[in-house]
Amino acid sequence: MSLHNAKVSFEDLDIGGRTIRIAIPGRPNVCWVTSLATAIGPMAREEIDREMDVPESLAAKVLSRIFETFGRWLRIDEAVFVEHRLLSTSLYTHDMLAHLVACRESLMRHYPGKAIVLRSLNAHDHAAYIDRRCWPFRVVWIIDDIDADWATRRDARRDVARLETSNLDSCAYDGAIPPDKLARCLELYRNLYLGTYSGLNPDYDYGYLRRLMEAGDLEILTLEDKGRVEAFCALHSRGDTLSVPMVGYNQSRPQSDGLYRSAMTRAAQAAQTRGMRLNLSAGAPHFKRHRGAKPYMEYVMIIEGHLPAWRRFGYSVIGRVLRLMAPELLRSAS
Repeated sequence: MSLHNAKVSFEDLDIGGRTIRIAIPGRPNVCWVTSLATAIGPMAREEIDREMDVPESLAAKVLSRIFETFGRWLRIDEAVFVEHRLLSTSLYTHDMLAHLVACRESLMRHYPGKAIVLRSLNAHDHAAYIDRRCWPFRVVWIIDDIDADWATRRDARRDVARLETSNLDSCAYDGAIPPDKLARCLELYRNLYLGTYSGLNPDYDYGYLRRLMEAGDLEILTLEDKGRVEAFCALHSRGDTLSVPMVGYNQSRPQSDGLYRSAMTRAAQAAQTRGMRLNLSAGAPHFKRHRGAKPYMEYVMIIEGHLPAWRRFGYSVIGRVLRLMAPELLRSAS
């Protein structure tokens, strides 16, 4: 098992001399990172409630419900996700992305009844690939130069000072982690992302996270009090980019907001030490802007030319409307 709220199987394909991992969602599937219908439907409506005011939010939620119904009717969730580790952001090196796009015919032949989905293309890094096949999905925040854009910011310097005086131990786990510490990180993540935010976020299985760590797809940085994890961030990297797909902290502590800032500071420091860019994913625009991040539209590329016309129609119509809405989405999210 990988997610408790989505059934997903994996297949490794040898395409063009490279091994490509494919995520194949089944049913049930109520997680936004594995279901396009969930992402444009209930997950979008939850975001609308958080980010927009009435009456604009009412119109947006009606449109979301129409999209979801239309999409489910035209089976938009009959899709496979390429090089997707079920994390909020799928990172690709430029070489890997070019290879995947070049091999799309092979992927289409291998999955004749399913759309081929490439996630997390953004307007900053992948402008050459953004075309009519792409749906604008959300706004993500990227720090290009940690030294110039983050380290010089007043809020970032305050975060560093807070971390240094927190009396918490900074620990790092790469490849392996004690079982009790991983279980604690998962508990903190679930309390925040599923308990506080949304049950549509990925509900990871303990064993799946352990396998991601063993495969080198995930590492965990913790803040600990006498050996007990009080906050953590998980890191995922590809090429020159580092992302933060998971965060958690003990919300019962009196200074829980400081724990979040300290966990994110550790992620920024990791990117600085490694000379990498930092993709902070979506949400918390005020926090991220004040630490040097800039907003960019993120897209999913949907390859559907091998599907029947009635199914291609669904992806095309939804994509066209979302592209018309993209400027307003960027404005409201940033």
